[in-house]
Amino acid sequence: AFKQDDPEFQPYYPYASYLWARGYVFVVADARGSGASFGTRGGELGSAEVEDIGEIIDWVAEQDWCDGRVATIGTSYTASTTVCSLASASSALKLGVCRAPDFDAYRHLFAPGGVINISFVEVWGAATAAQDANDAKALLEGGYWKVPDVGIENVLGVRPVEDDRDGALLTAAVAEHKTNFNCTSMGDKLAFIDTALLLDSQSDSCSASDSALSKQDAQTDSTAVVNFSPYLCYQDKIEQGNIPLVIRCGWHDAGTQLGALSLFNTCSNPMRVILGPWNHIGDSRVDPFQPGDGTQSEAIPIDYRLGLIANSLDATFKKVPHLLSDIPTDDQFGIVEYYTLGENQWKNTRAWPLPETKVQRLYLSEGHQLRRAVPEQKIACDIYQVDPSTSTGLNNRWYCQLEHPVFFDDRQEEDKKLLVYDTPPLEDDVEITGHPVVRLFVRSDACDGQFFVYLETVDPDGRVRLLTEGQLRALHRKVSDKTPPFKMFGPYHSLKQKDAQPLIPGEVAEIAFDLFPISVLLKKGQGIRLAIAGADKDTFAPTAGCEKPEITVERNSVYASYIDLPII
Repeated sequence: AFKQDDPEFQPYYPYASYLWARGYVFVVADARGSGASFGTRGGELGSAEVEDIGEIIDWVAEQDWCDGRVATIGTSYTASTTVCSLASASSALKLGVCRAPDFDAYRHLFAPGGVINISFVEVWGAATAAQDANDAKALLEGGYWKVPDVGIENVLGVRPVEDDRDGALLTAAVAEHKTNFNCTSMGDKLAFIDTALLLDSQSDSCSASDSALSKQDAQTDSTAVVNFSPYLCYQDKIEQGNIPLVIRCGWHDAGTQLGALSLFNTCSNPMRVILGPWNHIGDSRVDPFQPGDGTQSEAIPIDYRLGLIANSLDATFKKVPHLLSDIPTDDQFGIVEYYTLGENQWKNTRAWPLPETKVQRLYLSEGHQLRRAVPEQKIACDIYQVDPSTSTGLNNRWYCQLEHPVFFDDRQEEDKKLLVYDTPPLEDDVEITGHPVVRLFVRSDACDGQFFVYLETVDPDGRVRLLTEGQLRALHRKVSDKTPPFKMFGPYHSLKQKDAQPLIPGEVAEIAFDLFPISVLLKKGQGIRLAIAGADKDTFAPTAGCEKPEITVERNSVYASYIDLPII
């Protein structure tokens, strides 16, 4: 709430006014244990919260200003509650529309590849603590949320309910929030997905855990991610209702695009996935080929963002075709719409990965080259001393979730700290659409470590642009023979404690993983670069005792390291 009486200063006013003009009523509720609501939060997306969503939907449907049909919408956390709303079993719910849900928050946000995203853990923990205490000043001064144009001094915090004239009810509710779960309490338990799950399962984070556990068989890892995934928590109920879902994600927004594609290939509900050049909340354009010096983002008008939501609603409730494509209204689901960077074109497909994909394998070769020819030398390698100062900065895909703008700085200087391999300039245009997979054979003088791999392009003038990336902690390198809990697009690492494999110093180990998906057209004259690092200091926590190992990367006929690119 703000001191000004003008509704323009209320954060939800733009949504409400825009949707009202399109014929929709906008309803917002404080989740149990947050805002002006009483109760506590034992975890994120708890069973009580999901049940509450169903009650709210039913209440809305019964109001005289509603025709009985309801849709849920949201961004980020409320995108995840949108996915959960499909499990509410409310007959009034007809559609979910969301931006950037966390399909598997452990794998795609908290610890991708088992490498702890300490920047997110610390900032998210501090921000939620400030919210739980209704300390708006701390929330804004800490930089956790953007300061509104009206200034910090005009922000009052949580709006009390209408009949709470003196704020006594709000004070009592906030007092109950002191014992809320906070992700900073997870600490080193985040090192393994099952120890993080064990900590989280002590809370009320997912009542569906028991049913999910009962479905596990000897060949399926179906439990490790259950408390981090709204879909897996409530899979049966979500699919039983068969309610359509529209998801929008940005190519460079943490791992949300990967989660959306996994959901598309795993969930039986009618679904439309839209992948574009957007940041987390969709208010700026994110494109490595954006004009300018690469350190400024292009703002996206709020009317455009809200229009995307309303278009999805209109397609269901008013039978108006979706404006991003020429797909007929009656056939709008079961599709992935994606934007190809560098070509600046929207495309669509009924199947992902694209059926026409051809894998092009590029081998790490002598002279720091990437070549299609298989190495012939029996003994050949490159030695890399990990530089713990390497970083992708504070405007990368991970800080995007913390509402930082995403910039693509020229990485020429940063790459001097990395181990890099280049192709010659391309003789023709090349489209890469899908999930690159890297397989490295390495030796280390440490028992653990981190491997970051960046797929980049080098312009004719030498400028280096980051396209996509991936990472894996060496301890998690075992490729599991179990069936993953959902559709994955590369080697499956369980990230469980029982599958941990410390490196044996001096012995060859295989490090294989997929990079985050991308669709990009590279032009003739540009080059493809593979860059390898052992740290990203501003985002990920270093591995204790293994911060600066010496790595030997094998590139010979016995141990041929390579990257597979999905070429269209």
